[in-house]
Amino acid sequence: MTLDDLVAQLDAIRAEVSNLRDLLTQLVAQRDSVTRTKEGLDAIARSPEGSPVLFPLSSGYEALVEATPSDRNKVIIHLGADIYAKLDVTEGLKVLSEREGELNKLINEVSQRLAQLESLEAQYESVIQQAVASAQQGRTRQG
Repeated sequence: MTLDDLVAQLDAIRAEVSNLRDLLTQLVAQRDSVTRTKEGLDAIARSPEGSPVLFPLSSGYEALVEATPSDRNKVIIHLGADIYAKLDVTEGLKVLSEREGELNKLINEVSQRLAQLESLEAQYESVIQQAVASAQQGRTRQG
């Protein structure tokens, strides 16, 4: 295997590491969103009947609306593929907990794969550095 082959493989590994880091960031953001949603649902369900709640109009909280939920025991949950279901808060929290668990599992799997590739990346870097150092020593002896 030539040095050029090693460098090409290292570049491919680095690209995959970058992709996995991006995926991990997205998965963590999704999981954190689900966690915040669960906390919010729980807080709304426990709040006194008739008390107003602030609802964000965007994920960035640029604007909020103060409203009083007509039924604190029901929630509309996104099930995926643009499908929503009106569920009891307990059922909604269960769906969200399952989603959170799935995301945690994915986060762990991606983290393990990322660690493996980062280790492989370090090994390739070491081999390439040794090959370059050896080639430089060979040139120094000849010169």
